[in-house]
Amino acid sequence: MRCLLFFPTPLATNSSRQTGFTLIELLVVITLLAIVASIAVTGYDDVSEQARIDTTKFEMAELRKALLQFRRDNRELPCRVYRDGTYSPDKSSMVLNFDSLAAASPTREAYDAWCMNQAATDQLDSGLSILNQFPYDTTAELPLLWNPDTKLGWNGPYINNQGITDGWGKQFILVDPELDYGVSYRCENDGSDDYAITAGLYKCINPDHVDWDEDDFTKDANIARVVSVGPDGQYDGLNLTNPCQPATDSDDLVLCLLK
Repeated sequence: MRCLLFFPTPLATNSSRQTGFTLIELLVVITLLAIVASIAVTGYDDVSEQARIDTTKFEMAELRKALLQFRRDNRELPCRVYRDGTYSPDKSSMVLNFDSLAAASPTREAYDAWCMNQAATDQLDSGLSILNQFPYDTTAELPLLWNPDTKLGWNGPYINNQGITDGWGKQFILVDPELDYGVSYRCENDGSDDYAITAGLYKCINPDHVDWDEDDFTKDANIARVVSVGPDGQYDGLNLTNPCQPATDSDDLVLCLLK
């Protein structure tokens, strides 16, 4: 006698079982994915911003080396190194706007604006560009170039163009390049805890000078500094309490060259 056996399949035993996700489950998954993605983007932005800061600090340290070598060769830092006004810049070699320096004795404000790349909106190079290119006609101003006998003169390039740009694509600025005195020097106070300026210049002397007065000469004389204007692209000015640090609530990065 033949016996037939039948075994039910899982589909047969539970044909009504549901498959896939419910709408609520899908919404939960989508929400979680969105949260994870936003955390990842935020984390990337933080890492990217820190990378810009680190890169900028490294570039500032390298720029400091270049500036100090320039100072050894030329006896002064860029911007005011040829400040007597008798030299005619070679505009074909550098895209500089020298209009504000055309006078025989340019003002301190004019030098500062040129040096900090604030003289004109179309100025593509600043005083720091002198590190990369000699800004004068090499035939007419040959004495300004390196002299192997005297060991003086422009002997660059001291750094490439990329070296004068920070992590946000802005040019570094050189602030108070004339304040590169020795540690014993102090500058005159104007009475309001700022630097006194006479005829467009600071007055900085050491205790051996006949005009020395410790109550009047209280300001640091060695605060020449490189500044990155930071993420907002704006220079926030001098920190009177500590010139080698950014101003209060500023995103600038500051590096004093001689401290």
